Amino acid sequence: METEKRGPGSTALSPKAGKQIVLKQVTREEWAAVPRTIPNFWVAAGTWIPMGIILFLIHDQLSALALVADGLWGLVSLSMIAFAIALIFGSGRQAPWLGLGITGIIYYFQPHHSTIQTFMVVALGYYGLLSILVAASDARFKSLLRSWRREATGSLTLASAERRCFGVTKYLSPVAWNLALGALAYPAVRLAWEYFSTETSSLSDLDAGFRFDLLAAMTLLAVCFLLSILRWIGSRSVGIFALEIPVEAQIGPTPLRVLGQAILIEQETWKCGCRDSEKNESKKPFVDPRFIFASDFCQVHGIEAVNKLSHSEFLQIAQQPWVYGRNLTGKVLYGTRQRMNIVGLTGWGSRPVAVRSPWLYGGGEQASDYYAPLAAREPLNRSKRVLKVVDPADNTLAAESLQENTREEIDRISLRSVGIDAEAVRVQGARPFLA
Repeated sequence: METEKRGPGSTALSPKAGKQIVLKQVTREEWAAVPRTIPNFWVAAGTWIPMGIILFLIHDQLSALALVADGLWGLVSLSMIAFAIALIFGSGRQAPWLGLGITGIIYYFQPHHSTIQTFMVVALGYYGLLSILVAASDARFKSLLRSWRREATGSLTLASAERRCFGVTKYLSPVAWNLALGALAYPAVRLAWEYFSTETSSLSDLDAGFRFDLLAAMTLLAVCFLLSILRWIGSRSVGIFALEIPVEAQIGPTPLRVLGQAILIEQETWKCGCRDSEKNESKKPFVDPRFIFASDFCQVHGIEAVNKLSHSEFLQIAQQPWVYGRNLTGKVLYGTRQRMNIVGLTGWGSRPVAVRSPWLYGGGEQASDYYAPLAAREPLNRSKRVLKVVDPADNTLAAESLQENTREEIDRISLRSVGIDAEAVRVQGARPFLA
């Protein structure tokens, strides 16, 4: 099977432009039966709350670091805050192992037979047990994925641009990388400025606080590389292959994202005025360069244009997310039985990408480019997981409740004839609601 699109900025591809990979068609029952694991929330809470208690117990010993950093408040810097945030939110499923390593270092420097050292032994046992439990749960999911790969009977061409999504550095959140690089850049620039603008004879004469920040930032960057490399190695134990999955937010290991208030550039016409919207003048790159903001005043995609359509005309576009603007919700998928090809699901924490194809092995309708998978994370309750709606600038959109609407209602259109178990409620001066 040849891939039609290649992610952001996708274009048509020839078979020679990519690599052939196997594809497994996953039924709705198989997708819903993926075993649950310990949610990331509890993994993080179970790691960092005890770590906070440990640091409180040894707060007297932090005075040595405080002296290096010119006082206790010298430890509370932008670089150290970035260090803590990146470690807590970027460690993911490897958090218990980091907790085990940090506790081991603290244990090593404790006086023998002290009360704190005894407590550290207990903490080491706790983190060791938590690490084993999380690793065992993750191994079960990887085993299922490997079995799916063996059962794969289809194929898909993966473009070179899509293959770059699975490089070594791609297995860690861009936010964590930005925090690490920012934490490194700030003290490095300050120290460089101090070195060249003053009569400093040696590096030891430079500001101790910034030297400490630089050391902490280099440690954070090393941890980021270590985490990313370990995750990359773990993904290679499963392999890169494709899955054809049902597009439902409440089941499966991967949450889903849809672009709201957005229009696919390919859907622009000569009458379209979406590109003239001030929001599209932003210099910040959009989350997907194939999309721009949809204008509420566009002659084709605007509010009045949608509200003037006849019922039959509205039903022709009812499945398009742009129709509902910020009122878009997961109801747009109810009963549709749409499916999506994803590549790169290699375990919990992996970041698969959606790949278009000319047809689906399992039949049915292929989800549009507006939809994409998010990182595989176990929520507290899968049945309560919702479709995440974001705009092109990656801002999360919260739909207004129909019950709170005070605008005059125009009509209600049943969407069941186009496969959606919902109805559209059109109102004066606003985008339609899904009810």
